[in-house]
Amino acid sequence: DIHILLIAGLPLYDSLLLLEEKYRKSKAHGIFLDLCDQVKQGKHLSQALQDYPKVFNAIYLSMVKSGEESGDLALSFQEIEKFITREQAIKKKILSAMIYPLFLGSFCLLIIGVLLFFLIPTMSDLFEGRELHPMTTFVISLSQTLNAHALPIFLLFFSSIFALIFFFRHKKGKALVQKSLLHFPIFKRLITESVLARFCRIFSILLKGGIPILDTLKLSKKTMKSVLFEAIITKAEKKVMEGKRLSEEFQKSPLIPNLVIRMLAIGEESGNVDVMMQNIADIYEEDVERSLAQITSLLQPVMLLFLGIIVAVILLSVLMPLTDVGSFIQ
Repeated sequence: DIHILLIAGLPLYDSLLLLEEKYRKSKAHGIFLDLCDQVKQGKHLSQALQDYPKVFNAIYLSMVKSGEESGDLALSFQEIEKFITREQAIKKKILSAMIYPLFLGSFCLLIIGVLLFFLIPTMSDLFEGRELHPMTTFVISLSQTLNAHALPIFLLFFSSIFALIFFFRHKKGKALVQKSLLHFPIFKRLITESVLARFCRIFSILLKGGIPILDTLKLSKKTMKSVLFEAIITKAEKKVMEGKRLSEEFQKSPLIPNLVIRMLAIGEESGNVDVMMQNIADIYEEDVERSLAQITSLLQPVMLLFLGIIVAVILLSVLMPLTDVGSFIQ
């Protein structure tokens, strides 16, 4: 909202004061109130924002500082607002793409749990002393084992989940998962597109805002959320510091697509790197949407088929002995 007020011609302090009044009943009210006080005392807004590192990250601070130095703070806030809006839109699409598979998987696990923990134990007396199909014997044995050791199994299950979460949050765990996913073409494309879309978008915004290229690389690298791609940028930083072109360093990595290398090289030759990076970001953001749609359309039938087979096996193992009328008569 602040860039609209600044474009309308309001001074920075008056704009902050209006925002403080607007969000008076929200959790962010205290932050706006403090920012108003600090700006009124003569502090730069970028200095005041540094008191809230959890709310305003280094990229946000750099953009605000750049806007203050260039005298066009409204444009900086406008670019920040555009980036946040795009990021939120992509996150919503990723979340919506994963909701159905997660719901389907959770529902099928619930059905399997009800069958193994409740239905089959109540019917086990019907099958005593009868010759059963190997599949039925296996399912009944599995159900008995799960019920006999329910507490340790549940503890092991939940502890494994927490261990996996902790592992995936660790740097080495993230790297291992990302390397594994890159072996699957459809996931490799999605990861590459999403990572480079974020990097190129921030790179373009910061470079356009007058941030030096080395600082732009360091700040943009933090938004990639990929250990493998961050390592590529770290190597490129050292070479750019020595006077090498960024496109030449990207060309050495097999993870960077040719499209990025060629467009970046053209931008370096023409002096329009920020425009080229913006165009790359636009291209990859559209590609991310298409990749998400493809993964969702592929994942849903695969999950339905896999989980349907599991449920069908359990139900058939229970129903087959019930259809054997001769064994009941005996």
